[in-house]
Amino acid sequence: MPDLRGSVAEAEEFRRRLLATAARATTVAELATELSRLLHPFLPHDGHTLAGLDPLTGVGCLHHDLRPSKGPGSELPIALTLRGRVWGGLVLLRGGDGTPFSEAEARRAERLAGPLSAALRQYVAGKPLRPGRRGLFPGVIVIGPDDSIKGMTSTARTWLHEFLPETPPAKDDELPHLLWGITYFTRRTHTTALSRIPTGGGWVAVHAQLLDGKEEGDIVITFQSAPASQLLPAIFVWYGFTPREQAIVECLLGGLATKRIARLLGMSPHTVSGHLRSVYRKTGTGGREELIAGLRQ
Repeated sequence: MPDLRGSVAEAEEFRRRLLATAARATTVAELATELSRLLHPFLPHDGHTLAGLDPLTGVGCLHHDLRPSKGPGSELPIALTLRGRVWGGLVLLRGGDGTPFSEAEARRAERLAGPLSAALRQYVAGKPLRPGRRGLFPGVIVIGPDDSIKGMTSTARTWLHEFLPETPPAKDDELPHLLWGITYFTRRTHTTALSRIPTGGGWVAVHAQLLDGKEEGDIVITFQSAPASQLLPAIFVWYGFTPREQAIVECLLGGLATKRIARLLGMSPHTVSGHLRSVYRKTGTGGREELIAGLRQ
């Protein structure tokens, strides 16, 4: 791979290993741990922070931390960008007693940004699109001005466990890192934050907004199964839909039959069916009903 004295074939094999690892990972913690393991021979480190962003809003949607046991030392940030879009970031950490990262290692890390970005995207898009947890009421959390949790509904605890199963807060009032990022975004921009979070139980839509519009006041965070109107734009990006595929899926959600979609979009029914097969392949769904069920969380 680049700057690792390997051949082109070895570089491609390393990239394939990253993608395969990301597709197999079932949690963000597992993904971060496995990426760290693969990177360690080339960029030795004692800890890491992996963050993923909603590709449309830039608000955090994935997060995992592993801090060095001997305290903070040197950091090596890697911006995870691919094809002009920011997908997240990975920070490699060395403890206070370790050697600082060198300029050569920084250049090496920069060359790894593409494959690592592809792996982060693969973690989401490499898994079949499945229905969410219907029937679970929205959850609400109130965050105080000091970024502590002032209160939450019982359903909010259930939602938190959906996307933070391995990293519960150390205290009932301690804000998890992922929610801290969403809270910070709202305080900084004074706008409502939206993040669509992939979980094992479907996609969760998270909103954060200032209570009563007060910039230094409380922030209310709500969780719910992501409605199709909010989920669809993110799915198009994560799964790499073409403009034609997007238009067809939108028609499909409107209940239109293949022939009607073909007439509306000026295509042949055969062409529409070909695009749908591509959509089913990308999303890992078995057909129209399964796709629609996955988009209507």
